[in-house]
Amino acid sequence: MVAVVFGLVLAGVAVLLVFLAKRAEKRVHYMKATDTTKVGSLVELANQVASEMPDGLALGFKDYVELKGKIACDEPLQCEFSDARAAIVETQVIREFERREERRDPQGNLRTEWRRGSDTLSSNRREAIFYIDDGTGRLRVKPNKDVELVKVVERFEPASAMQSGFGGQVTLSLGRFQMSLGSGFDLSGSRTLGFRFIERILPIDKQAYALGEVAQTEDEGLVLRAPTDDDKKKTFIVSVRSEEDIVRASQKSARILRIVAIVLAAGGAALLVVGLIKP
Repeated sequence: MVAVVFGLVLAGVAVLLVFLAKRAEKRVHYMKATDTTKVGSLVELANQVASEMPDGLALGFKDYVELKGKIACDEPLQCEFSDARAAIVETQVIREFERREERRDPQGNLRTEWRRGSDTLSSNRREAIFYIDDGTGRLRVKPNKDVELVKVVERFEPASAMQSGFGGQVTLSLGRFQMSLGSGFDLSGSRTLGFRFIERILPIDKQAYALGEVAQTEDEGLVLRAPTDDDKKKTFIVSVRSEEDIVRASQKSARILRIVAIVLAAGGAALLVVGLIKP
């Protein structure tokens, strides 16, 4: 029975990996099938469509496009942990700790163990208005979670390095960031090892690759956004990596995922056979 359960688990993981491999392959397909478009040409086309359409229908213009240009931002965000300026900034502060747990060994003796864990104390995302500028014009981007951010800070500070104040209050500080914690966070049989600071950004003035839906909107004009309606399953990408790097990484990921899926599927099938044959 145990073999059957493990076999089904391995088969389920294999199916998940195949799904992820197909998603990576789909990304490559849309990238290769879509030619690069100039922003200036898109603006001209959108204006032409708007002039030829009856009133109220000009907002129907949509197209799936590939763009290459620099990330432009009129009011960039100042990062908290680093000195960088960016169009999008994500920060996390994670407490890493050890928690005391009591377990009985096979002989029935009660033993105390310390196990590592973590919890997120702070998680923040800020976005500024930004554009793709390819020299022929610039197009506003409406980002979502698929925008690829670059990790610029990952720093671990031991608990002993943090400033302690009156009543055991601890102040976390890095760059422009400060956060005060009460003494209560260190209770419940745990001891703090330290704090991990992580910062991811979409840097400005960097060459970028974008793939998505360009659409004429009522309140923001022509924008690049994640595909909608019938095109919702199409890929949306905004990245400071080159097209070639993204394609290469996606193809490699798909290959590895499929190989691992085949191995897991074979192992799962073997366990199922053993479990079903043996009483």
